[in-house]
Amino acid sequence: MANIDEKAQKQQVISDALTLLEKNKEWEERYRGYISNALAKEKGKRPFNKPEGLSLYSSVSMYKGNTYDLRFDGQSVGQVRCRDGKVYLNPRKDANETYFKFKLSDENEEWEWKKDSKAIEFRKFFRDTARKSSDIKLKSPEHRVENRLLKEFSKSVGKEKSLCNIQPIKLYGCFFQFPTPFKASEHGKLTYAAQYGGGIDILARVRTNRGNSRICVMEVKDQNINSESQSVAIEQALVYATFVAKLLHSNSGKQWWDFFRNNNKDSKSIPPHLDIDVVTIMPKSDTDEFCGELLECKELSTTFHCHSLYYDDEEFEKERFVFSGTYPQQLKRYKKTQ
Repeated sequence: MANIDEKAQKQQVISDALTLLEKNKEWEERYRGYISNALAKEKGKRPFNKPEGLSLYSSVSMYKGNTYDLRFDGQSVGQVRCRDGKVYLNPRKDANETYFKFKLSDENEEWEWKKDSKAIEFRKFFRDTARKSSDIKLKSPEHRVENRLLKEFSKSVGKEKSLCNIQPIKLYGCFFQFPTPFKASEHGKLTYAAQYGGGIDILARVRTNRGNSRICVMEVKDQNINSESQSVAIEQALVYATFVAKLLHSNSGKQWWDFFRNNNKDSKSIPPHLDIDVVTIMPKSDTDEFCGELLECKELSTTFHCHSLYYDDEEFEKERFVFSGTYPQQLKRYKKTQ
């Protein structure tokens, strides 16, 4: 149980985020544009299939060029572009040569996705060779954890999932980091960064009871150390969750609510009171915690439910997830009420 000072500190984080959003109003029109373009593009069908062994990512800023980011274990290895009825692959020379020893002759190579033999060889390499290699060291271990979590949460068969009742919210059917106007990664230094803010690592939809669902904001860390403890990481997640709650009270909030629910056809009103799960994901350690706690934001009629989710490092290296913390128990409680 957190003490009064700890809860007051977390409440101040929420208050500081709200103050910055009130002082800087430009985000409202920008996010209205984001959702309008996202909903327009969602009506179309992607003209290619996701290649085996790789993940497709998109972003709210990629809508104009029909561009997708291609990643292996979280590391970007190329972009897929849809242009004039055809699909092209632009591999990233530096990343492919540095991390995978996959040689490319030109920084700006472009191959037709379906017909070019180089594009076929590229997909085969990541489907077969790279996936079986145990000595690949990538730039960001955190992106690796995040990517594997996204794939784990995306499983649709209950008996295959380590955690039930949770699915990542996707954009155009792809993984994406939901953008925020904040820079909050440095503890105690929250700044408004407009379109250059950080993204939510995993934005998920959690089924609670009687067919209802709530939003879950997840902050992923590949370490659990004193300077980046669970208690510290939850503050970054709270900043992002505060923005999501504020966004749902904006002039485009109704559209975002339907998008988060993944049901734009069956539009529903935003509940008068919001419940948002705020979760940290990291390896288990004995650092400071702030979890199993509720934080109220009266200005936004929102309750933030703060939780911990720990994964076993050794099992992770075997590409398996064994979870502990307060959130697995919370998800089980949701399941019992369904």
